[in-house]
Amino acid sequence: MKLALTLVVVGALGLPAFAQEPKKDAPKPEAQKPAAERKLGLAKPIVFEKDNEVYGAKPAMNKALALAELMKDPKAQEGKAIRLDGEIEGVCQAKGCWLTLKDGDQSVRVKFKDYAFFVPLDVAGRAVTVEGKAEVKIVTEAMRRHYAIDAGKSKEEVEKIKGDETTVIFMADAVKVGGAPLKKDGCCEGEVDASGEVKKPADGAKKEGCCGSDKDKKPADGAKKEGCCGDKSDAKKG
Repeated sequence: MKLALTLVVVGALGLPAFAQEPKKDAPKPEAQKPAAERKLGLAKPIVFEKDNEVYGAKPAMNKALALAELMKDPKAQEGKAIRLDGEIEGVCQAKGCWLTLKDGDQSVRVKFKDYAFFVPLDVAGRAVTVEGKAEVKIVTEAMRRHYAIDAGKSKEEVEKIKGDETTVIFMADAVKVGGAPLKKDGCCEGEVDASGEVKKPADGAKKEGCCGSDKDKKPADGAKKEGCCGDKSDAKKG
């Protein structure tokens, strides 16, 4: 009887030795680090993808107004809901509380409605779509200098700013930042793709004074004007 009891006790104590050890979780791989550090500042995107970042709200308008059209008569557009497309020329380097949008040889300062959102400090040179309303404002000399300081201008550049200025301010409530903007050809009214070829509009329209237009025929040998239709070579002029 004693022997049987001893065997049972030993068997019970020995059970853990034969029990299977619980599996340990495999080590989790380290989170992939971004290739380059972003300068988000105070920006809080509502969409944050490659070549697609949205701040404030998602743009909803389908058709953009050309910036040149806005600047031609800003009073006529004041207070209207407008979409602008262009390239980010500069950004406030203090907080990201404004950007300058450039389209062709025109540019406009874009601020954000009610100071409600910001954009990253590192988005200069990227394509941008903004929606909001244009306002014609008198910007004081002090504010013009403040903008210049925020843009990272030198002391000498800031000191050259003199006097108040009447200008257009675009107050945006929706901003979409894309990738590198497509370049526009100065003559053929199309865009230049990555290979340097001009994507002509459907009707093949060309601006007056450019190669191949009805009012400015190409010479007999087919040479293009310098800078026209994607041709960067020295070409003969008619």
